Amino acid sequence: MSEKLKFVSFDLYSAVMGITGLGLVWRAAALTYAVPAWPGETFLASGLVVFLVLTVAQLLRLIFCHQAILAEWQSRTSKNFFCAATISGFLLSMGLLPYSIVLAKMLWITGVIAQIYFLTCTFRRWIIDKFETHEISPVWLIPMVGNASPAFAGVDLGFPGLSKMLLFSAILCWALFMPLILWRIIFVCPVTPLKAMPGLAIMVSAPAVIAVALYCVYLGVNDAVEFMAWTALFFAVVLISLWRRMVPDTFSKAWWGFTFPATALASSLIRVDRATMSPLNHALAVTALIFATCVVCSIIFLTLRQTLLTVRGCRNAEQI
Repeated sequence: MSEKLKFVSFDLYSAVMGITGLGLVWRAAALTYAVPAWPGETFLASGLVVFLVLTVAQLLRLIFCHQAILAEWQSRTSKNFFCAATISGFLLSMGLLPYSIVLAKMLWITGVIAQIYFLTCTFRRWIIDKFETHEISPVWLIPMVGNASPAFAGVDLGFPGLSKMLLFSAILCWALFMPLILWRIIFVCPVTPLKAMPGLAIMVSAPAVIAVALYCVYLGVNDAVEFMAWTALFFAVVLISLWRRMVPDTFSKAWWGFTFPATALASSLIRVDRATMSPLNHALAVTALIFATCVVCSIIFLTLRQTLLTVRGCRNAEQI
């Protein structure tokens, strides 16, 4: 059992982010367009189930193989994915709002405490440790996305001040680190390894999440919201043009890294369309909704197929 738990790493929470993010996109679409609400609530329920399973697995890892968690925490790359768990919690707290304010608030408060701790430890390492320029990576944006995410449900839960404080710190971090990441990609390591290409999708989710967070804090669209939404769209267009390099030949859990950026972009564009309805905004929002749905559903199907093949392989090996 402990051997299997070693492979349940925190980056698997990207599946929760993608599934729950799609549920929130469909909920926003149901409020804006004449589409049914049940797909969104179904995805949200599925995301909650996956979140609970992964969280129980992490607790078991803490008991039976805490060295594996410690190794992740000490890794300069894997450490950033701890914030994927807190982002998942913030998304689910927004999903739980119509059903239980108490549960949503408990999940939100727990997520905020963990997020502040994770980001503080991450920044502490950036300041103390010596890093090489080739180590600068888009995954550094994950903790910053985590600081923007509390605003999704924070205002409705009665924490507008804390939500705004965390959001502004996320904007500051994004403005500071995004130029460094582009500088590293363009000038230092212009040829990104194929296995690292899916990580570039985080450059889409960061401004898209900030756009949605600003919308939630200010209860509407302003120039800052549109700037972040169009920035996310720009990066999405660039990365889609690189799809031959972006999509690895062999399916792996890294593919889940495409899901949340797609849903975050769709969520931001739907809110822009809701505020300023025009043929262009509407076309972009609907296209993003369809694209995000196709991406998430396709990766769910591929994951289930891969899991089934793995189970069959194990059974055949045992019979032999």
